[in-house]
Amino acid sequence: MKKIDASKSNLVPRILPRGRHKLDPQLVAASQRQRLLEALVELVAENGYPAVTIGDIVSRAGTAKRTFYDHFADKLECFLAALEGITDTLVAASARLFSVSGTVRERCEYSMRGYLELLVSMPNTAKVFYLEAVAAGPESVTRRHAVQLKFARNIVALSRAASAAGEGQELTELHAMAVVGALHQMIYGQLLDHGPDALLEIIDDVVEIAVAFLTVRMPGVPARRPPARRPQKRDTAARPDATRRVGSR
Repeated sequence: MKKIDASKSNLVPRILPRGRHKLDPQLVAASQRQRLLEALVELVAENGYPAVTIGDIVSRAGTAKRTFYDHFADKLECFLAALEGITDTLVAASARLFSVSGTVRERCEYSMRGYLELLVSMPNTAKVFYLEAVAAGPESVTRRHAVQLKFARNIVALSRAASAAGEGQELTELHAMAVVGALHQMIYGQLLDHGPDALLEIIDDVVEIAVAFLTVRMPGVPARRPPARRPQKRDTAARPDATRRVGSR
């Protein structure tokens, strides 16, 4: 499979000229790869991951099937490459949005609104990440979880700032993952039921939940009680006379 020089990614032509040309072969390969990835994302968003075939992908991308195998071993490898690009975009945007200054509520509203607006602007990306990643199997789920963990660490950092300002206390990474899980489930449900255009309708609810988690005083972890001792069974077999006396009453 061909390796592409990432430094030339901004120079990749979207449409290649027909017939002979003098384009750098790496740029040609990069263009083909990008079109294949875009085609896969579009098709998965439209039809779901299981229904998409390699034939569908190359037809949408306008390439030969041989070209697909120059870049990817199979459909899953192509999907994982597309998912990697999606997650890189979401993680970078999340880090940038969470880095603003302000009160906890202001930062939550800015970051949550910005994140939902980003998803609305990339509807296919939103569907692939939230609705279809699970369908592609364990490796895809693992990568999605890694992204959620990065989101959780952004929330930990925000909670640390809230604690320093006297607005709450610093969350553990586990508690932050619970926040991410709740927010992502809300996004998943809205996408599934109403589509990407409806995501901004839940912004107020998303902000309220995020603020509630970040400003709550979490209870301390109670000390563990020692395990209860099991009552010992009386050995009646060793005292046959006592057993007979009980039975004779």
